[in-house]
Amino acid sequence: MDKLQAMKVFCRVYEAESFKLASDSLGISRPMVTRYINSIEEELGTKLLQRNTRNISITHAGRKYYQHCIAILDAIEEAENEIGELTQKPKGLLKISVPMDFGLSHIVPLLDNFSRLYPQIELDVDFSDKRVDMTESGVDIAIRGGDLGGDQFVARPLCYSRGFVCASPDYILQYGELDRIEDLEGHSCLLYSNALVPNRWSLTDEGGISRTVSITGGVTTNNGGALTRFALAGLGVIYQPDFLVAKYIASGELINLLPKYKGYEICFYAIYPQQKLMSRKTRLLLDFLQEELANTKF
Repeated sequence: MDKLQAMKVFCRVYEAESFKLASDSLGISRPMVTRYINSIEEELGTKLLQRNTRNISITHAGRKYYQHCIAILDAIEEAENEIGELTQKPKGLLKISVPMDFGLSHIVPLLDNFSRLYPQIELDVDFSDKRVDMTESGVDIAIRGGDLGGDQFVARPLCYSRGFVCASPDYILQYGELDRIEDLEGHSCLLYSNALVPNRWSLTDEGGISRTVSITGGVTTNNGGALTRFALAGLGVIYQPDFLVAKYIASGELINLLPKYKGYEICFYAIYPQQKLMSRKTRLLLDFLQEELANTKF
């Protein structure tokens, strides 16, 4: 048995959770995929995958074995990339997880440029605002903002963003302006459900004191872009980051309701597994993103 090929097959089955998808992507028959998995399990003396006629599930041993396989395969790829012509032409698959709104507005254009620089690097991009288990998902780089939590990964800062409380001119004309954060209690606020506490907004006043207010509203969603569209339509007040609202404030389509207050500030990070050997292609993308986003103005 070609052990390295068997590891590659196992990793593909693990990631796809399907023998058929693994065989299609690897260009080998499904019976051959089954033989590779069986041979690994026989050699290890334990089940890595539990399968039935409909689906498969990963055992605890399978998750552990996957982590070791990925580290070994990455190390081999890195060694190959350091030799000869490949050092000038990095290639291979990069799995990236990015937040929905920030990813679409600021990461996608950068990935387009990165792909033009390194056309042999394949990008698999997942858009999600939820935290991702990088070890189990096989993600090489995840971009996330705010309080990351945990110490199972390394975080490299990319850029900062700040929140603004906004509403459309039509909404303000109908319901009035705000002077203090407490005035929000009488307004229809549009809630972001992914926030730690969606119905409480905090801002810092001119004296540097943090103030928090409980808010209510008729619309709640997990997408900041959708909230911004609702606000533009005059449905209520939003508290959203500058990368979503800055252009609308500049055009006058949204009004910064509390200019004397300072909104939340979050840092966007590129995070990657602490224990995983970093491949050259991953390092290239990290350096590229950090350089491009370092002086970003929203």
